[in-house]
Amino acid sequence: MNHSQHHHSSSYFAHPSHRDLRLNVVVRLDAVEETAKVDIRGVLTHTNLRALYVVCRRVVTKFPGYEVVVNLAHAGVTAAAFDELREHARQSSLSSGIDSSATSCRLRIVEPPVTLKVQEHASALPGA
Repeated sequence: MNHSQHHHSSSYFAHPSHRDLRLNVVVRLDAVEETAKVDIRGVLTHTNLRALYVVCRRVVTKFPGYEVVVNLAHAGVTAAAFDELREHARQSSLSSGIDSSATSCRLRIVEPPVTLKVQEHASALPGA
């Protein structure tokens, strides 16, 4: 009975290597409140943020006027990714993730419990 060794499979979260991190994104639409809740599991980095933008753009295109609520409460998020997402929420716009265009969008963020201090292209913004 040496299956106790196999319980450490989630430890790779401790050292995210940017290319193979898997984001699990689930979108729930609420037609009454006109919101699209985007639940994220996994680690959101500056690199895979583009995939999130593509999902959000699809929602906004199909359901114009819906508020997009990005729920990071169960996700790991690097500081650089979080700063960029907060800036989009402040400007009510969303990058395409594909080119330099942006789409107007009501964006709300449910903040993560912590942001990860991972070395990536950190923006020059001072920490709060």
